[in-house]
Amino acid sequence: MPEFDAYLMVDWSASSRPKTGRDSVWYCLVVRDGDRLPVVALENPATRRLAVAKIREILGGFVRRKQMALVGFDFPFGYPAGFAAALGLTDTPAWRGVWREISSRIEDRDDNSNNRFEVARDLNQRMSRGYPFWGCPKGRESATISCTKDRRGYLAEKRLTDIGSMQPIWKLYGNGSVGSQALLGIPHLKALRYDAGLSPVSHVWPFETRLRVLPSRQNRGYLIVYAEIYPSLVPIKRAEVEVKDAAQVRAMALHFAELDDAGKLSELFAGPEYLTPENRETIEREEGWALGVLSGQQLQPRLALQSRPSTPTAVTRTPVHRGGSARTTAPGYRNKNGQTVLRSTGLAGTDHGQHVYVLQCGACRYKYGANGSDIFQRRCPACQGGRQGLVY
Repeated sequence: MPEFDAYLMVDWSASSRPKTGRDSVWYCLVVRDGDRLPVVALENPATRRLAVAKIREILGGFVRRKQMALVGFDFPFGYPAGFAAALGLTDTPAWRGVWREISSRIEDRDDNSNNRFEVARDLNQRMSRGYPFWGCPKGRESATISCTKDRRGYLAEKRLTDIGSMQPIWKLYGNGSVGSQALLGIPHLKALRYDAGLSPVSHVWPFETRLRVLPSRQNRGYLIVYAEIYPSLVPIKRAEVEVKDAAQVRAMALHFAELDDAGKLSELFAGPEYLTPENRETIEREEGWALGVLSGQQLQPRLALQSRPSTPTAVTRTPVHRGGSARTTAPGYRNKNGQTVLRSTGLAGTDHGQHVYVLQCGACRYKYGANGSDIFQRRCPACQGGRQGLVY
């Protein structure tokens, strides 16, 4: 039996005015009818508020009929590891704190006007006075938000799931401004997830379900699963006059429905097999994952922003270690930030001639990979705002 009765895919938009057609909100709904998978709706609401109101109504109908639905949104549900800690948020897991913080600050009005650039500016001020968020109209540039990318940041540029041409979540303006879509999408998703009528039967993947095969229908205690999607994964066929966004949401809805028919959809919720336990913890706790991304492929080390330059101080240059060896790559070596070398993996690193070593934070016990050349200065990605670790 298929896992879902309906598939609702949403192409989001960060437009600041009511808009239809290209680069606006589109959604497609496919609902099972026996052996058929008809497209029941392909809609293009002019504003985000109107779209969410219609989506809420559709989902309410599924709940009343006790039908199971997969709901996909094409914006990031989470941020690179360390973002919550950099903001000083202490919620556990971290994604809840980020959702709460963003939702409490964003104002998205009925006409699509919003305060996303002001929110990003204020978040930058709290973290670093100018990054990681970047991209804005020239007239809104200030000391804490720039029109162009500032590479001085210490947070990863992308999440583990962000591959190929996927844009960094910090980008707020111009083509592929996924950062604005996330800032304006997360509050609406949170409102749906915790809607009085939907909350008892809703889960967000993978934050609430974890990275695992879905339970059987009879053992599943929820009807609605919200998942991040990446429409460019699926080839589209469209008429010459058809808007690309419309073709993409239709293709995604039918793609997942057909995978479900073939018994291959549930396994996507488990994520790729090559993810390490540490990767999975990061994904489930903070970063999220796009359904189907990298399935069956080898994860490549992601690019991180360069470490923020430090100001020279009069501290000792003697390395701090606990392994009886002065070599920074020796198991037991501990650097001045409390990061201890556990072992070498033998895998090639991302610096020339380097290998990947497993480090563990002395404060939070988080484990991650690092180039041998970086060990002496590494900070924990989870609790110290260090660069994201390498995959091992």
